[in-house]
Amino acid sequence: MTAYALCRIQKIHGWAKLTSSEGHTTRERETLNANSQVDNIRLIGRADDPDLATMVGKKIGEQTIRKNAVLAVEMLLSASPEYFRPHDPSAAGVYDKQRVDVWSKASVDWLKEKYQDRVVLAELHLDESTPHIHAYLVPLDEKGKLNCRALFGGSRYTLSKLQDSYAEAVKPLELERGIKGSKATYTRISQYYTDVNRDSLHLDLEQALPQPKNNESAASYRERVIEFLQPNLDVMNHQLADRQLARKQKEDMEQKALASEKERQKLEQQLKESEEEKIKLRELANQLRDLPLGQVAYELGLNQDFNDAHKWTSENHAIDIKGSKFYDSTQNKSGKGALDLVMQVNDCNFKQSVAWLSDRFGESGMLQAVTHHARELAVEVASSEPPPQFTPPSSDETKWRSVQYHLTRECHLPRDLMKELHQINLVYADDDQNAVFLHRDLEGELTGATVAASDNNCMGLAPGSKRSDGWFYLCRGEGDSEPIKRAVITKSPIEALSLSVLEHPGEIRTVYMATDNPQNLPVEYLKKMPIVVNAVDDDAAGKAMAAQIKELIPHAKRLKPNGLNWNEDLGERINLSRSELMQAQSQQSVSNQRTSKPPSSGFEL
Repeated sequence: MTAYALCRIQKIHGWAKLTSSEGHTTRERETLNANSQVDNIRLIGRADDPDLATMVGKKIGEQTIRKNAVLAVEMLLSASPEYFRPHDPSAAGVYDKQRVDVWSKASVDWLKEKYQDRVVLAELHLDESTPHIHAYLVPLDEKGKLNCRALFGGSRYTLSKLQDSYAEAVKPLELERGIKGSKATYTRISQYYTDVNRDSLHLDLEQALPQPKNNESAASYRERVIEFLQPNLDVMNHQLADRQLARKQKEDMEQKALASEKERQKLEQQLKESEEEKIKLRELANQLRDLPLGQVAYELGLNQDFNDAHKWTSENHAIDIKGSKFYDSTQNKSGKGALDLVMQVNDCNFKQSVAWLSDRFGESGMLQAVTHHARELAVEVASSEPPPQFTPPSSDETKWRSVQYHLTRECHLPRDLMKELHQINLVYADDDQNAVFLHRDLEGELTGATVAASDNNCMGLAPGSKRSDGWFYLCRGEGDSEPIKRAVITKSPIEALSLSVLEHPGEIRTVYMATDNPQNLPVEYLKKMPIVVNAVDDDAAGKAMAAQIKELIPHAKRLKPNGLNWNEDLGERINLSRSELMQAQSQQSVSNQRTSKPPSSGFEL
């Protein structure tokens, strides 16, 4: 079974992103799909090293950092499960320690040889499905300048060479470079036993067995019979083994023939789809291709230079066209594309340029030029602008007491629980005295927040939240170090907290997760969870949501609140407990009055 080497990189822009990435790698943040009972191993760096941002900043030094510079590169190194557990690749979390040790040493040697002291941290993760290494390096060029392009470039070819380099380093471990296809193989028998080619034997025991000798013991006779029959038995055993091998090879050939036919049909279908895709791509390329600038220059009234086909001139312009770019030497201005050329020569604005192109080249030609212009502009913006990062709403500690009062008194949530969540900054108050419940993904990275107004219980997402990438969740249950075996899905953070209080303490380590839409759930993660509880509200919207969850996660079991929601149930329980307490106190007071002695008069009889 072929095993492949894996190497991929992630460029990190910004210090906040670097700190967030470190939190996952060093397990400072809770990671749901990791086994907390397994320790990871630091391969490069020491346990007492400063935080990653400090190490990266020290490596960069005093040099000026560009706005969009790549501060660090995170590299993930791993291999196919078949390498780490060849006997059962599907057994997640299981691995051959010797294989892991050999692979991790080869990987670290490759990192140090290729990137030298640029690597500031490397950690081996053993607490997830398959062993892998997270390594962080500062992309300094040969002059010590921060220059990610110098190390990793920006093309598929450069990244492919990186894959080649890593695959070559682990090739002695029988790990191969990823390939695009595979070929059927067969096992060839180099030679047969000599006995296989002999005629088949038929033993007649009455004639074949030797006669016992006078006064011969049973043990002696047994040895003589074995010695006499063994050569013939060897021949028969060899022939039987050969027949079994031949039958197995026949079955294998039939299976391979069937697989080959299916593969042929699959390739035939792929070829058909490829031809259709090629036609679509050709049509799309025509749509995205800009109008030829020579044709546009001709329509603009410019004259082509007979000595230089790239030059077009008029009384006020001398324009040199190269591909989609042009330069007007008379005006000392340059541009790119048909729209810019029309604006330059006609001295007009964008709208007037579009109208002119529509008049001269028709609507299709105008749309072709505009589409290309928009695409070029979008690509330029995307390559220069870093992706937006979620920024949590600002915290106002002076408003927390009011928010805490609302959560504990009106929502019936325990003060100790609110204090604990506030201390780890999962729940806090914003500037407008709203309760903020932070969302995280499975790796613990912040992705958004739910904001709840304390005056009307209205909930909504904080601006910039990545709705599909994270959830409000907390883990509760016996044994903090135990793996999570149960997931409970609720509709809101208040409901998740309420149900966690109603069930606490539970015997099974449980994650309580809140989502307002089942399509946002981590379905693959939940499908692997042994127990999933569908605990959304019992109103009309909740029933519709429960049906969607059941369709996505078939083994999820429905759990309904007694009232409309779990917070209402929590309030009922607290009120009942208070009523029972008051009744007990009242009964105790009456009992005390009945058994007490009458007050003394102060006189002795």
